[in-house]
Amino acid sequence: MERAKLSELEFSNRDEAIGFLKRLWNGEETACPICGTILIPLHKKAKKDSSDWQCKNCDKTYKAMHLLNEINEQME
Repeated sequence: MERAKLSELEFSNRDEAIGFLKRLWNGEETACPICGTILIPLHKKAKKDSSDWQCKNCDKTYKAMHLLNEINEQME
């Protein structure tokens, strides 16, 4: 699995990117921004862990802290 980078996700602004992370942290069903498949938790045994998700279709992992750092560095 490869980690998804912010540049691949093509969010139009910071609010859209933060909204994506908030939906994941709130446990809402969220689609992969690349292919549209519903994301699932990466760590199935850690049910309370909402920091990493994966897309089985495009084989990408979404690590919240990495994405948040990229958002803070790259978006206004």
